[in-house]
Amino acid sequence: MSNTINVTINGETHQFDAGTTILDAAKSLGVEIPTLCHNDKISHYAGCWVCTVELKSGRGGMVPACATKLENGMVVELDNKKVKESRKASLDLLLSDHFGDCYAPCNQKGCPANIDIQGFLFLEARGLYKDAANLIREKAPFPNVLGRVCPRPCEEVCRRQKVDTSILIGIQKRYIAEMEEKEGGPFLPKPPQQSTGKKVAIVGAGPAGLSAAYYLRLQGHEVTIYERHPKHGGMLRYGIPYYRWPENVMDLEGDAIINQLGVTIHYNTEVGISVDFEKILQDSDAVLLAVGASKATPMGIEGEDLPGVFSGIDILEKLAKYEPVDIGKQVVVAGGGSTAMDAARTAVRLGAKATVVYRRTKNEMPAHHAEVRDAYDEGVDIKVLTNPIKIERAKQGLKITCIKMELSEPDSSERRRPVPISGSEFEIEADSVIMAIGQKTDFSFLKNKEVNKWGLFDTKEKTYQTVANPKIFVAGDCYKGPDLAVRAVADARKAAQSINQFLKGEEVVGEEIRFSSYPGDLDTLPPEMFETFSPRTRKEIDLLPVSKRAENFNEVEQSFTKSEMTDEAKRCLECGCNVVDICLLKKHSQSNWADQNLYMGAGRTYKADYSHEKIKMETHKCINCGACVRAVIELKKCYILGNAGRGFSTRITPMMNIPLGKTHCDGCEECVNVCPTAGVRINRDIYLTSSHG
Repeated sequence: MSNTINVTINGETHQFDAGTTILDAAKSLGVEIPTLCHNDKISHYAGCWVCTVELKSGRGGMVPACATKLENGMVVELDNKKVKESRKASLDLLLSDHFGDCYAPCNQKGCPANIDIQGFLFLEARGLYKDAANLIREKAPFPNVLGRVCPRPCEEVCRRQKVDTSILIGIQKRYIAEMEEKEGGPFLPKPPQQSTGKKVAIVGAGPAGLSAAYYLRLQGHEVTIYERHPKHGGMLRYGIPYYRWPENVMDLEGDAIINQLGVTIHYNTEVGISVDFEKILQDSDAVLLAVGASKATPMGIEGEDLPGVFSGIDILEKLAKYEPVDIGKQVVVAGGGSTAMDAARTAVRLGAKATVVYRRTKNEMPAHHAEVRDAYDEGVDIKVLTNPIKIERAKQGLKITCIKMELSEPDSSERRRPVPISGSEFEIEADSVIMAIGQKTDFSFLKNKEVNKWGLFDTKEKTYQTVANPKIFVAGDCYKGPDLAVRAVADARKAAQSINQFLKGEEVVGEEIRFSSYPGDLDTLPPEMFETFSPRTRKEIDLLPVSKRAENFNEVEQSFTKSEMTDEAKRCLECGCNVVDICLLKKHSQSNWADQNLYMGAGRTYKADYSHEKIKMETHKCINCGACVRAVIELKKCYILGNAGRGFSTRITPMMNIPLGKTHCDGCEECVNVCPTAGVRINRDIYLTSSHG
């Protein structure tokens, strides 16, 4: 009698040995069915129901593929709409009772570039600076630059605040890059030896242009950059004073990208004047516009075109080029953003008395609080709720008429707008006025006006591909207007991914949106998450004394010692999952667009057991698949783990509910090997120590 049976799968008839499961049959056909609780080394459980398929024969219905054996004449559909909806529902339910982070909040919520902060702090704390720098470059190729100029939104969401204060994150990137440099770095990854033959032109060698060139070269494409300035760096070099970061830092990291990766760059080449944009477009397979917002926004007031009235951007660019600047001894700066603070602090260094006028309150200043603090410390006079309305010539210099402002009642968007107070006008006399109320991108080199009413390109969702021309992509300030350098770098990385898809003839969908489990914001987290951590003092950044900042552009933020940086890195709570890249729950949740917040209700909360030297248990990540319990029973013939409680409150725990370190667990890793969520995992310090000698 033959043991072969006929089965119809996805409309086609196949022959299999009797007793074969649907899961194994699908695998033999090259079809992957998602599984969580299944493992070939242990008995089938069919508890998660993520592997469901639809049985169309017999009584029909949804069945688990891992535990359902084929029968003669069976008709099965593996991935129809109903199957996909069933799998997503199972994942949604499992996620509703999963308490854990795929990525740390500093990575997922704080950093615009999604840099693996937890990862590079871990490596830094162990002296692995080259590895740490390369980990940063996976998302942003400027660790040294960003370590100095980034306003550190990551620190605002750092969970260390629940113990004492947030970790000093930003400057760690600078320190890692400096330590890598001492070892002979920067050490960039090598591009493929074989070029794809595709040519990409980039207009602008700022943070967006250089970052895009970095990622495009690593994908094997040929890159040519056109830069109007004599050096690379864009608005980083020509819009940020050197007291915030020395220009040799930009030289080092920018040159590394150009020289190590083989990027062609044409300096002193202004597109539209030195070379025609249409010619670039014709000679390239794709073009990325990455010009910075270097055109000052006018206030539209009387007298702003008078001699002695400058834009903040123009002043900063002249100083970056070491050109002479004459602003006199009394300077008024209009604005409250980073450029305004930089212009005012620059004026002080040039020997002037600087007064900033800003139409809103100090709390609403766009500039980072540290920039405002430093401006105050350096003697800048900041007048808030003050707006200039007219500039006139005076006997000596200029006369600026200002009016006092007040904030209106909140409108429908809860925004309080500044409105003038009638009769509150007053005058300020100054030698010069620096306008720093905003900037925009100059697209005058384009013959055809393809920009929208905001002066930007319309793009196809989040692909950075323009609607006007599929060959043209945008990034940085060209994408959504002036923003943080770290966001420009992130835009460029994502745009490079879209360009790569375009050049390969694929559908342009951009960088994949990452699924990330998230247990909640700071004010919602349970105190038991933090009770095992002892408060430790944060090492604040040492600043150059104010008395030593006068009439020079020496860097204000000072560096740290190795012990200080190591101690600070070790303050990291390691909020994100250490094995996120191999987590099956994350993998299937991402591919099935699962929603952690679809089903709300009382769920598990934080519970960890770190008593064992090698094995760490994090029950809050567990989904009760029972694989670890079956593994220790069936493979080790012992009863270390089991289920406690009933129904929805069931939890997997060591025997007698004692700490794992008190059991006879020998650390064989069998439970770890079958866990789909890192509910049980290895102490990674053990492997790091062994892999590095």
